Amino acid sequence: MEEDPGWDILNEAILAAAEELNLDVSHSIRDYYGRSILCDWALTGPLFPRGVGVKVDRATGEVTFVADTYGGAERMAGEIKERVVQNYSALCVAKALRELNYTVEVDEYRHHIEGKKVLIKGVL
Repeated sequence: MEEDPGWDILNEAILAAAEELNLDVSHSIRDYYGRSILCDWALTGPLFPRGVGVKVDRATGEVTFVADTYGGAERMAGEIKERVVQNYSALCVAKALRELNYTVEVDEYRHHIEGKKVLIKGVL
């Protein structure tokens, strides 16, 4: 799985989300009781110290987000997951367009209510 190009794209998407949200990347998150949960990637930060984990099933390639949101952390966990998925989707579209010999332009916009928006343009 680690040799699959999707693995590299997922890694890039996670690192970009971490940078955008001021999070640290490691390999374990914590549950409500402080127990460690191992993950392929873990995103933690001052506003969400328990973190969100990302696990990839080596047999199927299925990506799962893991978080203990007990105590009202659903919004932050959801925001982290959405940002990773958005980054991954944008990177996949850009890569596909490049493979088809398009010139790719990526523009990112910040909206005060809706968050980050990504516009990908492919010119042949």
